[in-house]
Amino acid sequence: MTMSKNLNKVLISMAVVIAPLSTYADGRGHGRGNNDDSYGNPTVDVSAFAGANFQTIDDGFDSTNPDGYDLGVRGKIFFGHGLFLGGEYTYANADDQFAGDKVKYKLDEFRLGGGLLMPIAPEFKLGGYAHYVNQQVDTTYLGDTTNGKATGYDVGGLIEFNPSRRAQIYGRLGYISLEPENNNNDSARADGVDLLVGLSYKITRETSLFGEYRYTNLQDDFSESDYSSVRGGVRFQF
Repeated sequence: MTMSKNLNKVLISMAVVIAPLSTYADGRGHGRGNNDDSYGNPTVDVSAFAGANFQTIDDGFDSTNPDGYDLGVRGKIFFGHGLFLGGEYTYANADDQFAGDKVKYKLDEFRLGGGLLMPIAPEFKLGGYAHYVNQQVDTTYLGDTTNGKATGYDVGGLIEFNPSRRAQIYGRLGYISLEPENNNNDSARADGVDLLVGLSYKITRETSLFGEYRYTNLQDDFSESDYSSVRGGVRFQF
């Protein structure tokens, strides 16, 4: 039931993203897929994904290794000349046994920002991005739920390579920094590396299937967490 509710949440989010973006694409230009030159033509790129996640959380005294699933949607709108705005939503649910009892973790993460992605060669693009990041993590243990919220940013580089007209290899590598809400202690700020790599394959003019891997590491003065996710989904380009 919980997974179904969150899948509905992601599908609604996806509809909210796709509707205005596809309208923009219809009015301003039509993409031609993985080999589009978004440097010159306005295009829209929307993806929905689902997969399995694996985590390690270490507070300096104990550690736990929850695993579960995640769902999400993201979109970019290219305005030409490589400039784009983009957003991403991820919901993750995981649990583990800790001291004989089940501990559950739920993550809601929003990212919103933009960047630049420019052609370096006919099938190769490089760029950069910056996002505002908002995370909420709910931890349930022994019947009590603790709500944690953090905000911050991530910045980094982008790469896209099209080895064929149907296939695309893509990735991002960045630095992420988050600070808990209502906390003036600098040691509570967590930062680290944020990585995503993937491969998409075109099945129609506007539709592709993809698989990808995400890894995020966050450390503060007292704790460290690793988040890994292997997922797949469908990608639409207009």
